[in-house]
Amino acid sequence: MEIKNIYTKIKELIERNQFVLYLVIFIIVLFTYLWVQSSPTFLDPDSYYHLKISRLIYENRGPIINFPWLQFTVLKNYYIDHHFLYHVLAVPFILLFGDFPGFKFFTVILATAFVLLSYTFFKRYKLIYPEIFILTLLFAPALLFRISLAKASAFSLLILFFGIYCLFKRYYYLLFLLSFFYVWSYGGFLLILGVTGIYVLSEAVNKMIKRNLAKSYNHNLIFLFKHIFNIENLKLVFASATGIICGLIINPYFPKNLLFYWQQIVQIGLVNYRKVVNVGGEWYPYNISNLLPDSGVIIIFAALALVLFFIFHKKQKTESIFFLILSILFFILTLKSKRYVEYFIPFLVYFSAFSLTHSLQGINIAEYFKKIKKESARLGKIIFITIIYLAIIIPTIFIKDIIEIHKSFEGGIKFTRFSGIATYLKNNSAKGDIIMHTSWDDFPMLFYQNDKNYYIVGLDPTFMYKYNPNLYESYADITMAKKSDNLYQEIKNNFRASYFIVNKGRDQLERNLILDDNFSKVYEDNDAKIFKLK
Repeated sequence: MEIKNIYTKIKELIERNQFVLYLVIFIIVLFTYLWVQSSPTFLDPDSYYHLKISRLIYENRGPIINFPWLQFTVLKNYYIDHHFLYHVLAVPFILLFGDFPGFKFFTVILATAFVLLSYTFFKRYKLIYPEIFILTLLFAPALLFRISLAKASAFSLLILFFGIYCLFKRYYYLLFLLSFFYVWSYGGFLLILGVTGIYVLSEAVNKMIKRNLAKSYNHNLIFLFKHIFNIENLKLVFASATGIICGLIINPYFPKNLLFYWQQIVQIGLVNYRKVVNVGGEWYPYNISNLLPDSGVIIIFAALALVLFFIFHKKQKTESIFFLILSILFFILTLKSKRYVEYFIPFLVYFSAFSLTHSLQGINIAEYFKKIKKESARLGKIIFITIIYLAIIIPTIFIKDIIEIHKSFEGGIKFTRFSGIATYLKNNSAKGDIIMHTSWDDFPMLFYQNDKNYYIVGLDPTFMYKYNPNLYESYADITMAKKSDNLYQEIKNNFRASYFIVNKGRDQLERNLILDDNFSKVYEDNDAKIFKLK
């Protein structure tokens, strides 16, 4: 039997039984994420914080209202759990499978659910080659990396894309509910309102293109204004906005959550103090020379989709315009901060799928290639060889990328990080003793291992900088060994610390403490050393 006939038979079998196709996609996606998560590590320190909060929610039978563990940050006074529902959903997993395996499996389930949701979305809208696009989404290195971190990224994407579906279908009440629960689930909840506004704009732009309006700037502006502010569009914006407002007010943290979000969204997200303080790596720019290869093969499809988008602009619909605008916006945001890549990649995949589908509508690709083959056998062979080459090289790229990401997770932070340090402190310190530690991003591991004691700074150094800039500078100078005079007085009086944890490799800092008779080394292991203050 010819290869073509075998392929036709398989295709017909799959089309008759869609369940088999969904099952195959599910298995590929699930085992990809399981393999990435197979190492006994977390790649991001914040994962330990999220795991600990889920554990404390279960133990306290409710939200964590007060947060005394970060004594010298603004969180001491107005902490809120802005990932509350995410942490609640993680509880059954850690109870069933244990803390670390359970939280990793929870991460796998969320990531798998998002990719399957995307595949269902592609099928629902009858987009061409949905299996190809879902694989480009799954194996895009930047997204595969970000969505595999034990953080709320996949959960945010799930809610946001359900919200987008509500926009397309104009499910006003469901959009309201999703906006409400987004506030309880993720700090970037304003995304759903921004996306709603862009959808309204996209629909107006699409109508303008279809109507062949005059080239008068004023005429086009009036048309856009009229269609953006029609009653149906205002109902969408109203549903999203009121959902967010209700989520903020009907909230266990109201009203201090308003002050927190000002800090989180404006001060950290928009203003960002990365030039003043050493913030997390995700807040730094994504170099475009790294972003393009990290986006995977979708860049090829996106380039083709963009060309066809402008050639066949009359064929385009609101969806492709909508995802194009989102792709451009999040591309710009990603160049500002790496964390936005988890939205840029999905929006780019969705744009490519919709744009190519709309552009090629009414064109029988198979018949088109047959025609080319008849007219030019040589050109037909070149196209055939190119397709075979891509069929080999693209899976090879997928495999290479996933192996590299798996290796990066293997080199992550071990589950036992600071376990010896924590055991010593739990056995020898008093409850509420303040612990000086070397780096702000050590806090999540210390907090997970030992919540008996309090710490200096964590989660983001901006929280300490906004609490007291001078104190932050003092902390930075001490821990970076830039300051060696009067260390005991500084640490004891200004930070009220009883112990100082010094990580391995901080030799100069260790020497500074040893030279001061007021510090005595009481514990040492492969992670760090503990100095006790007299």
